[in-house]
Amino acid sequence: MADTPSAAPTASAPVAPKAPTAPADPKAQVKATTEATKTGQPTTAEQPRKYKVKVDGKEMEVGENDLIEGYQLRQVSDKKRSEADKVMQEYTKLFQTFKQDPVKFMKATGVDFESLATQYLAKKAEDAMADPKDLELRKAKQEAELYKKYVEEQKAAQEKAQKEAEVAAIRQNLHKEIIAAIEEQKDLGMPVDEELVIAIAQKMMLQDLKQKPLNAKEALPKAYASTQKWLQGMASKMEGEHLVKWLGNDVANKIRKYDLAQLKAKRSAPAAPQALVQPKKDFTPAKKYKTWSEFKAEKLDTIK
Repeated sequence: MADTPSAAPTASAPVAPKAPTAPADPKAQVKATTEATKTGQPTTAEQPRKYKVKVDGKEMEVGENDLIEGYQLRQVSDKKRSEADKVMQEYTKLFQTFKQDPVKFMKATGVDFESLATQYLAKKAEDAMADPKDLELRKAKQEAELYKKYVEEQKAAQEKAQKEAEVAAIRQNLHKEIIAAIEEQKDLGMPVDEELVIAIAQKMMLQDLKQKPLNAKEALPKAYASTQKWLQGMASKMEGEHLVKWLGNDVANKIRKYDLAQLKAKRSAPAAPQALVQPKKDFTPAKKYKTWSEFKAEKLDTIK
């Protein structure tokens, strides 16, 4: 009798060995379970059961979890296949209806066959009775309209591309102008940063149209002042810990390094020459000495 090529498991022949008899000593049992857990091996009670199955005529062993997952995937696959078969059957039926009865098919799809047929026959009759010269003229007119539409579309596309190229050129020139202004005014110490470039460009665009438009050199100080005002306003309201966290350790280290350099420079500065040191002026009022008449009247004449 031939073997049945089925992947059905035979639960009667599990491969897993039988669980050994538990040790009599409970402490030994706990110790064995602990060692099995440390080594990553499942305990005897946790070992999954394995089954013998045949796939393409070959016998192999699979675990219980693999069987469950395979069954679930097969159920999903069968459902998808059933849905696809149903759609294919409906399409085949619809196509057969179209070949056998096109009118019925068009009516089923919502097409007004009578009106369509009437328009078609009227057009054919009109073309049959028309003068060939008129047909040629009509055909030439249609071709001329199509060509005109094509030319207009090409012209619009060309104008759009030209405008985009002009805008791109303006943006590029503006970008170069702003970068040149930043590099020229190095005394401000501002880096060539894209965020700064955007801020300067905004200052240039927000200028009142009634006034003279700003160039990059004029907009840079305004962007610097507004940025400085915002940063100082924020920093003045924050404590030292939050300020360092907000600015970052790199910025805080730069500030510390600058302060240290200033302090060293101040300490190492040479003393001013003695000739340049002017003596301090004594603004203490001079002592007023009394005359003999005042002394006599105040001291001697008072003696009795």
